[in-house]
Amino acid sequence: MSDPRSQAEILEAISAAREDLTASLADLKATVDQLNAKPLLSEEEKEALEEQAESGELGEDMKELVAKIKGGEDTWDNVFSGESPNGALLQGHLTKMFEEHKEDIALAFEDLIEEEEAKGNFIFDEVPTSDS
Repeated sequence: MSDPRSQAEILEAISAAREDLTASLADLKATVDQLNAKPLLSEEEKEALEEQAESGELGEDMKELVAKIKGGEDTWDNVFSGESPNGALLQGHLTKMFEEHKEDIALAFEDLIEEEEAKGNFIFDEVPTSDS
């Protein structure tokens, strides 16, 4: 029968785990800060989106939203961050885009889960598949 771990060993393991967690949280915060510092859309992406919306290609709601943005009533950053009262005008376009690309989204999600599991991070018991 083996001896249980000593109190010193347990405290050392807890300390090491705490250090790992602190380092992971610092890395996560740095990544989030880095993402927040970058604009969501580049100027080229904004222009392309605005041109498509103004043409009516993306529906009347998007046409109205771009008119508000170009008129100075709103910004893309506010719309995408959820701070805009006009955010609902984006919903129809997002729903349409999701429907058009849901298979690709499901496959990308599967790949992400597999990458995490290969690292030993079991995020979900069941992985959503593109077959559902």
